[in-house]
Amino acid sequence: MKTEVVLTPAESKKLIAVAILNSYEVRNALKQGIVAVHPSSSTVFLYEGILGRTPEGVWVCGVVAPKGLCISRDAAEMIASRGPGIHDPREVSRQTWFFKKGVLQEPAPLGEILEQMGENDVYIKGCNALDPQGNTGVLFGNPAGGGGTIGKVIAALRRKKFLLFLPVGIEKLIPVSISEAGHKAGAKNAGKTMGIPCGLMPVSGRKVDEVDALSMLSGVEATPIAAGGIGGAEGAVVLVLEGNEEQIQKAVTLLQSVKGARLPDLHLPDCPTCTYPTCRLRPEICRGSRPAIARTVSPDD
Repeated sequence: MKTEVVLTPAESKKLIAVAILNSYEVRNALKQGIVAVHPSSSTVFLYEGILGRTPEGVWVCGVVAPKGLCISRDAAEMIASRGPGIHDPREVSRQTWFFKKGVLQEPAPLGEILEQMGENDVYIKGCNALDPQGNTGVLFGNPAGGGGTIGKVIAALRRKKFLLFLPVGIEKLIPVSISEAGHKAGAKNAGKTMGIPCGLMPVSGRKVDEVDALSMLSGVEATPIAAGGIGGAEGAVVLVLEGNEEQIQKAVTLLQSVKGARLPDLHLPDCPTCTYPTCRLRPEICRGSRPAIARTVSPDD
């Protein structure tokens, strides 16, 4: 039995969040251990799924916006409050959503959270790129070395052996390998840049895209057959689902539950007053063209 379905990026993100929340590893960590979640458009529905409400303050950090590579206004204000200079994310980054036995903890430096984590715990980080072989990559804009936040997470992962979940929609698919893209990208090598120059770090973990999510939740086999759209379906993916009648019905019921999903409003910094230290967008580029609220971007990281 077959059926064809369409998911917008926000609907895909919610579907993937449902699958991750229903995984044995995350359910177990929410009961007995630690679940740490980096705020992003790929993980905001995880927060909502755990607490039943939208997060306050920073819900996304780095974003791909119409004007270029940027950060959310809340994240920009948080960074500005630290004072001038580039900082070690382990010491100053406090935006991670940190759950112990399902209870949201008070904000803590990333380093403190990572040091508490062990083999039965879970860290969840959205990605910016997916290649045809299923490899994933994350953009980082901190030029201080070590690959920014994700670099610190990977370093801790080698020691602490926790599980890294990587939610990523098929909209992030790129036609070259993550390895090649990582070599081409580089915050230090970029000249004139639309926004914040970024590197791309290959990241290994448990990747979950729409195909994985549907298999995990209903047992269907999903095949992408088209992508893109208009009128609000920009970045959408078209999937063919195959399975028995029970599996297809389960999948369709699930997809109906995520249809219409929307991300929270995204507020971007005002370019003439933004003090992000490495952004290369001249204020005059943005004047007259920046929206106060960007509703159609595909933010992550």
